[in-house]
Amino acid sequence: MWAGAALDAWDALLRDAMRADGGRSEVRDAPGGSPAPLWPLVHVLWAAAEVVAIGGAVDVDLVRPSLRELLRDDGYAATPGGRRFYDDNAWLGLASLRSLETTGDEAHRRRAERTTAFVRRGEARGGGVRWAERSPSRNACSSAAAAWLALERGGPDDVAFASRTMEWLARTLRRPDGLIADRVIRGKVVRTAWSYNQGAAIAAWVRLGRDDLVDDLVSSALGRFRGDRLWHEPPAFATILFRVLLERPTGSVLEILDPYLDRLLVEGRDASGWFTAGGMGSYDGRPTIDQAAVVQLLALRSQIAAPR
Repeated sequence: MWAGAALDAWDALLRDAMRADGGRSEVRDAPGGSPAPLWPLVHVLWAAAEVVAIGGAVDVDLVRPSLRELLRDDGYAATPGGRRFYDDNAWLGLASLRSLETTGDEAHRRRAERTTAFVRRGEARGGGVRWAERSPSRNACSSAAAAWLALERGGPDDVAFASRTMEWLARTLRRPDGLIADRVIRGKVVRTAWSYNQGAAIAAWVRLGRDDLVDDLVSSALGRFRGDRLWHEPPAFATILFRVLLERPTGSVLEILDPYLDRLLVEGRDASGWFTAGGMGSYDGRPTIDQAAVVQLLALRSQIAAPR
């Protein structure tokens, strides 16, 4: 069931948000929309990798021409000529490593190595990773994702960097309820908790062997992101949390995820096969990123050998 729904959602995305011109593919941010920025491209790359993992016939390199337009020196800009964000580059590295796993194409490894080196240069004095170049904001999304990516590479310097970063995050952004706050800017903590920040922190702490912090954060995240709150969360955020939780699936995780997926298929899917209906969450109202995130969730769930 889940795999078929993932493939259907992927087909809708290809049909409506991919433009081919003279053999060159381009990802659009919505059906008939504008060229997609880096963050949606990351989710399309991740979705393609998961479709391959469930046996779909997919060209994972379909985003490569769009990414090439965003490459500037040693990192990727959000838009052509735009700013370079450390979180975008960390997510791209992680999606590239997953693409390497499913395809074996070494080009994905090289991209991940490039983005790892770039995001490590975002480390701020006093700890954490800046959100973007020249930004005073040190964010959970940039810090935890950068640590997670560095730990996937796993060299001694990478582990040391990740340890420093996650120690700073625990000291600075961990809330009294156990969740991870969004960011600190000019000494002020913005306490908003988003699901993807919890997922990235869990992933990094798992890889650092910090089960004491992992268990508390998993419990807090599952307590918050469920039911209607999960329904209204942007799928691009929720997918990262559940991607990590499904690395070690439990009944508690599936008790929350499965009803959400059922609701997506019944209420969230519109007549064209896009997930835009029922008042479900959206990242920014440009649905390519949401569609790609749902593809991932459905494909990831289909890979779990657990009771339906």
